[in-house]
Amino acid sequence: MERTYDIVRKRPINPFVDWGFKYVFGREENKDLLIGFLNLLLEPEVAITDIRHLNSELLGDSPELKRCVVDVLATDKEGNRYLVEMQNAPDLVIRQRLVYYACRLIDQMGQHRQEWSYGQIKRVYAICLMNFTYERNATLREDYQLRNEKGDRLFSDLLTIIPLQIPCIKAKNASECRKSYEVLLFLLQSISKRMATREELLAEIDTLDLPEQILETFRRVVNTVEDDLTPEQWRDYELDLDKYQRTMGMIRTGRIEGREEGREEGRIEGIAEGREEERQRIAKTMKENGFQADMIIKCCGLSKDEIARL
Repeated sequence: MERTYDIVRKRPINPFVDWGFKYVFGREENKDLLIGFLNLLLEPEVAITDIRHLNSELLGDSPELKRCVVDVLATDKEGNRYLVEMQNAPDLVIRQRLVYYACRLIDQMGQHRQEWSYGQIKRVYAICLMNFTYERNATLREDYQLRNEKGDRLFSDLLTIIPLQIPCIKAKNASECRKSYEVLLFLLQSISKRMATREELLAEIDTLDLPEQILETFRRVVNTVEDDLTPEQWRDYELDLDKYQRTMGMIRTGRIEGREEGREEGRIEGIAEGREEERQRIAKTMKENGFQADMIIKCCGLSKDEIARL
């Protein structure tokens, strides 16, 4: 049956799809949404009032350095950098990736000018929305900075890494969320899972006792609907949406098989091996279905050589 343009495209754009996330938060026209998200998450002493989107490709001084492409990259008037990633597929090296990305951003601040000094390095925030958990006893949010071994003294606030483990959201509705940023993450999750219609989400937003500016950010996200897309954008989005759905299906299958293997082994080593085999299996299936190497690397954390051997 042919899709009906009027009905299907009234839904909010799925923000867990790479293309959709960049459309909602990565465009200059929508920079107020990214500003709202950053202010909710970081709660800075002085609110962020303006940002400028940057080239999302992190290039190094040497061609031997790994090419990195992130979802959203922006800077504010003070020169601080904000990297925001949406990661759906489990990645065993996600922590290493975030540290590497953040360090690349700091490295890019260096200048060859004689008057440049290390004192001109600005803050870097690496934020990753994860549609999976990477640790046992996972929590929704844990902020990491450079501190002493006891953790009671801050060495530097130039580097902050914030993993957001979305499956840890247990709220049944927005009013059960304790923080404003949790409400936004709940809404993004609800949109992705089609847990509620746009009208239901908007009605729920109107019941929240929050400042109008925050509520308006929530409404703007929910009202960024598929109907806004041009025919060319719709084709790109639908293609990425199809890849997302296939990838999530493969991940669900891999998780089931990985758990079964882990239970059969009955050991932590068996669980780890099951997870590694899960990555290999997902990557192989993605390769057979025509996914590009860059997408497989991002989803599964394998190198190009490992993918070539599959």
